[in-house]
Amino acid sequence: MLRLSHEQLDTLQQLLLRRHAAAVAAVLAEAWPAVVERLQERWPAFVEAALQQAHRHEVAAVADLARFASLWCIWGASFADKPGFEWAREILGDPRRPPGLKVHQLLHRTREELAHQAAPAPGGAPRVSVAQFDAALAAVESGMATQAAAKAVFLDEPAAPPIVACDVATLDLMVAEAEILEYRLAGGVWQRVPAPKLGLPALQWSRAPDEPAVFAVPSHPLRGGTAARLNLRVTPQAVCDPRVHPEVLHVSPQGRLAWKGRDAARLSLALYAAPPEPTDPKLGPDGIAARSAPEKHQVQVASCGLRDAGAPFGAVSIGLRVVPAQQCKVELRHGAFPTLSWPNPPSGEAPGATACQLEADGRPVDAPAWQRAWAQLPGQFRAGLEKLFNAWARQVEQPRLEVEASPLVGQAALTWGWRRSAADAVAMRTEGRVDLLACALDLRLAGELVQEGARARIVLACKGRSELRLDVAQLGDEAEEGHGLAAVKRAWRFPFTLDVEPLAGGGIAMLQAVPQPDALLGALAGECGLRPRPDGKGLQWHFGMTVEPAQVALACVDPLLGTNRTQRTLLGAMPLVDWSAG
Repeated sequence: MLRLSHEQLDTLQQLLLRRHAAAVAAVLAEAWPAVVERLQERWPAFVEAALQQAHRHEVAAVADLARFASLWCIWGASFADKPGFEWAREILGDPRRPPGLKVHQLLHRTREELAHQAAPAPGGAPRVSVAQFDAALAAVESGMATQAAAKAVFLDEPAAPPIVACDVATLDLMVAEAEILEYRLAGGVWQRVPAPKLGLPALQWSRAPDEPAVFAVPSHPLRGGTAARLNLRVTPQAVCDPRVHPEVLHVSPQGRLAWKGRDAARLSLALYAAPPEPTDPKLGPDGIAARSAPEKHQVQVASCGLRDAGAPFGAVSIGLRVVPAQQCKVELRHGAFPTLSWPNPPSGEAPGATACQLEADGRPVDAPAWQRAWAQLPGQFRAGLEKLFNAWARQVEQPRLEVEASPLVGQAALTWGWRRSAADAVAMRTEGRVDLLACALDLRLAGELVQEGARARIVLACKGRSELRLDVAQLGDEAEEGHGLAAVKRAWRFPFTLDVEPLAGGGIAMLQAVPQPDALLGALAGECGLRPRPDGKGLQWHFGMTVEPAQVALACVDPLLGTNRTQRTLLGAMPLVDWSAG
């Protein structure tokens, strides 16, 4: 691969300009003979200087170089730098106008200036008329076309067509939001009411934005309800061919659609959201407040971008992010647990009154996985207590466990769905009411300890109550303190209390507890509420409970042998329950 430095590239461009200058000078000499006669031997340098100035304004096409040099033949050398030619400096200094358009507009404005010029003073030098200008320009065009044909590789290669004005004057656009019904709590009853709309006014652009425009909106999928729309009105400033321009192109996951000419004047483009994905039978629907990826649409408005005066409208690219407008609601009721006792727990599945109902846009959604998971909470909780009893039974004789518990007992309802929060943004709206006992527990472990022939009755108990009650109101990541989804969570810790009562036995030794820090007695701890699903698709309910190690310091008092102190672990650290649903 050949690589050129900046200096080498500049040298190559200067060489090309000198070659172009010779060809352009020959063509201009036939079109402007009076100028050649006046300049005589300075004519080649005059043409080369004109091309150098055109090059500084990034004009590169040979035909455009010849047209620009023709303007020097009318207005004089470096005319754009002279007083009275502010219009030329404005055209040449606008970065929005490509080089070919700059030359075209300079020629167009020159024609207007010549048409409005005053008659020459008596005895003054004659001035160029519009007819002379058109004739000279036609000669330049013809001469350059002849040279281009002579240098062409293919004899039938057509010459570049002349520039014809074709551009957009104004573009009006407005996003029409879809009709969405949100779940709202009113008077203790959930009702579906129209979602608020931003009501933004229509936009009118007289030039394309410097950055691609982006809009975001919730909408329904195809054949799934009313869709949001992008309404467009394209007003052309000039048209090259009504069969070609202006053109509107809509690219979406559903395909590509294009409109041209008069068909593109007024459009209402449907913005469909993605259809719902099939539900995983093991996990059920996506979790609470799951944020689906938006469908990406793109709308482009195109024309030649050429006009006789002024900067072109510019390329228009409108990006649209379309999210599902579906609004969901889940309601659950979880009944109280019966009293449980070991070593003779009730047989069969643990009873419980559980209901979990899911809706989407007013229609029930079958979620057997969620219902099953809630129905399994009593069984998993009882299994955890069974594990606790077995660990206790390994440390004491005649073990017993009595429990009154209410984990996640009560009712809760949550609703969620996308809402448009700004022209270019959507936010997940979540509303709900949670009225649950996070955990109410009254637990008593009893048994007998035996050590060195001494016996004692021991009771390890814990009791506590933690509530999870709040109203949820969140839009996006914004919520009042204590009312967001992050607040639907409780952590609790119920410390153990210890009671040791010596028992009379066959010997004279007595077994009794020694005072010790409460921290050594351990606790039942846990947390519950909402947490992210492992697959990242929204939130799920969960309940977890663990045992913190429980130890007891004992003293075996023997009147003959003295006192023997020991420390004994009653319960080791262990997880008891790790449950989730949704």
